This record gives sequence, C-alpha cells and structure tokens, in this order.
Amino acid sequence: MFRSLFSRLMVTYFIIILVTLLVLGILLSSLMQDYFLSTRANDLIREGNEMIPYIELYAVGFIDGQTLENYFKVVDRFLNTTIWITDELGYIWKSYSSDQSEIERWKDQRLTVEEFVQVLKGKTITRVGRFEEQFQVPVLTVGIPLKINNRIRGAIFLHSPVNEMNSTLMGIYLNIWKAAFLSSALSMILLFWISRRISRPLVQINQISREIASGNFRRRVKALTRDDVGQLAVNFNAMADSLEKLEQMRRSFVANVSHELRSPLTSMRGYIQGVLDKTIKPEEQDKYLQVALDETQRLNRLINELLDLSQIESGQFPLHVESIDLNELIRRILISYEERIDLKELDVQVEFEDESCQVEADPDRLQQVIINLLDNAIKFNRQGGLLLLKTWSHQNAVYVKIQDQGPGIPKDEIVHIWEPFYQLDKSRSRKQGGTGLGLSIVKKIIEEHGQNIWVNSQTDEGTAFIFSLKPARKA
Repeated sequence: MFRSLFSRLMVTYFIIILVTLLVLGILLSSLMQDYFLSTRANDLIREGNEMIPYIELYAVGFIDGQTLENYFKVVDRFLNTTIWITDELGYIWKSYSSDQSEIERWKDQRLTVEEFVQVLKGKTITRVGRFEEQFQVPVLTVGIPLKINNRIRGAIFLHSPVNEMNSTLMGIYLNIWKAAFLSSALSMILLFWISRRISRPLVQINQISREIASGNFRRRVKALTRDDVGQLAVNFNAMADSLEKLEQMRRSFVANVSHELRSPLTSMRGYIQGVLDKTIKPEEQDKYLQVALDETQRLNRLINELLDLSQIESGQFPLHVESIDLNELIRRILISYEERIDLKELDVQVEFEDESCQVEADPDRLQQVIINLLDNAIKFNRQGGLLLLKTWSHQNAVYVKIQDQGPGIPKDEIVHIWEPFYQLDKSRSRKQGGTGLGLSIVKKIIEEHGQNIWVNSQTDEGTAFIFSLKPARKA
C-alpha cells in the first residue's frame, strides 16, 4: 500500500504533524487550565486581602453587617465566590453565598481541616476539591490569614466553582482543536504539494533509469528546484547525456571498426581470389600480392592501435616514466623520416631553445606521440612546404610544436579530430594508410602524462599541434 515514495512521504509527514498537533493540543490544554486556576487563585487572594480592612471595621462596629454583605455581593458578582470568615478556633462566624440555605448550614460550623491549621500559622493555601465534602461540586479554595493589628485572629476562605472555569476552558479547547483541525487540513494540502514536488523527480529518475537500462537514452528528468533533489536531477541528466554519448561512440566505434576491417579484407580476398582463379595475369600477380601484403600491414597497425586505445581507456596502460632528452629523440625520429621528407621536398625547420631538453616521460609512448604527429604533418603537408619542429620551456612546463603547411582543419571539425576513427577526408586518408585512431591515442597518452595538447589550424595555411611535458628535475 505504501510502496511508492509519494505515499510514504505523505503518511510520514501526516503522522509527524498529527502527533505534533496532538502533543501541542494536550500541552496547551494543560497550560491553559493551569493558567486559569492560577489567575483565579491570584484574584481570590487579592480580593481576600482587600477584604480584611472591611472585616476589621465590621468587628469594631464602624460598619454594619449589611454593608459588609454588600461588599461580599460585589466580590461574588465578580468572581462567583462563597466566602467564609472564621475565628481562631475555626468557627465560621460570618459567611456569604448566593444560596441563602447554605449560609444557614455553615453558621457556627467549626473547621477542623488541615488547611485551616496551615492558615492560622500565617500561610496562604490554594486547593482544588470539595473541601471535605462541604461542596457538591469541585471548587477552587483560597485560604488567607485574617490579621487584625498584626495578629492572626482567624481565617478567610474563598471558594469559587471549578465547573465555571471548565466551561470557559472548554470553549478555549474547542477553538484550539478547531485551529488544529484547520491546520491539519491546510498542512495536508501543503504536504501533498511538497511530497509531489519531492517525489516527482525521483519517480521520473526511477522510470527513466529503467528506460536507459533497456537502451532508450533520449528521456530526461525535469529539474524544477535547486535543492539536493534538483541537483540529483541535473546530475542524472548529465549522466544520461554521457551514457547517450558513450552509446553513440560505441555504435560508431563498432561501425568504424567493422568498416575498417571489412575494406582491407575485401581487397585482400579479391586479390588472392584473382591469383587463385588465374584471372590476374602471372606478370601482375606480384603487384597485387604486394597490395594484399600492404593491406595486412595496415590491418596489423589498426589492431595494434585498437589494443593501445583499449588499454588506455581501461587503465591498463602503464607508463615507465624516466628522464629523457626530448631534442635528441626528435632528431632520431627526423632521421628515420628523411626519405619521406625528401620525396615531398619539404623544408624542415628545427628550433630548439637549448641543445638539450630533459623531460620526464615514457620514452616509447612519447616517441609514439611524436611519430604520429610528424607522420600527419608530412602526410598532409603540401609539396615543397615547410615542416616546423620546435621545443621551448615556459614557467614549469616544456612545450613541443609540430607544424605543417597543409590544407588546414576547418574550425567546426577541430573539436572532432580527437574522436576515434574520425577522418576529415576518409577516402584520401584511407589511400594514405590512415585509420583515424592516431590523434585519439596521442591525446590519451599526453593526458596519461598529466599534460595537455592543443591544435591551431587555419584553412589553406596549415596546422600546428602543441603539447606540454613535465621538465626533468635538475640534479
């Protein structure tokens, strides 16, 4: 019944509010009752103390009994009070009540209750009850000593019915519980809105996560707030974007790998089949077998690059970092490319800030980076163009620049060149033996070293790749 988050929130919040209102109602009721009793007791004590001078005047004969009774009537009208005046022995020698029969019943009655003894000792007492069954209903009794000429000559007892206060309190209680009920109703409306607002993104995340698990990456969660739930929705959408992009890359990767493998295999199969079927003339067989051999080399290079890429992305690509001379490594690589450079009649310009440049890097992986970038610079350079290789130090890094004067890379294509299998001119790249994995591997190797790589390119002016390395510590 309460399996959904929304229903759990509603029930939990409702129980909390209900318990809170009940506790507050009980506490308020108790506090109001105590407050009313305390207020009435203080009123009775005040009136009792103000009554003492009148009783003293009556005792010495300055005022008559009717005047004193009129004063008692005023007090009774204000506080609905029964009044007893006792002597030192406890005999009630003067009393007042709105019920005349009660006055006759209490005349000359002697009090023996403990409360009377306490009052004679000078204490003011407050009690709630029937005062030893003297009253048919519970009353609030206040007893104060009757002092005349600084001597206790008796006691004054004022009794006020509690049921009258209870009637007043019942009205207050009714208003309190009405307010509590109204607050509960308003709280339920507010709770419904808050619970729905909190649970809706979570429910959506639950639904959409199941869709993502089944392969649908298109739906997103609506982030309506900026709180933790809103941030969760934003982060979930970011994760969904990443998963969608990753899925697109996976599909593109599989498609590209399939295409890159199918093309050379189809060519090799056709050439070998032609040799076996004798459709290729004997004098041309060596030529086509050489093409098939070149395709196998291309396949081998593609597989090696795929393995490198897989190892890098899986974190199983250990680097053996050591201090090496970057300039010397570039010199050796240039020498190995001398034949290709001469075929293109390139003007090679080498600019080293110092004769030696020590950096901390994996020699084999750094060589792979430079070979890849240099191979592209030669491959896409124009005939007789400039090939620039430059190294320099700046602040806490060493920079390497490899620049050509080729056709350049369009601005809208630059962001994609690091993607696996991405090629600007697929037909041309395939003829030149490219796989579209080189730059992706280069970027990941540089990032594995904790460094960065940038590209600057202008259409018809050439492209420059610049990457940073960590300088070796000086001994």
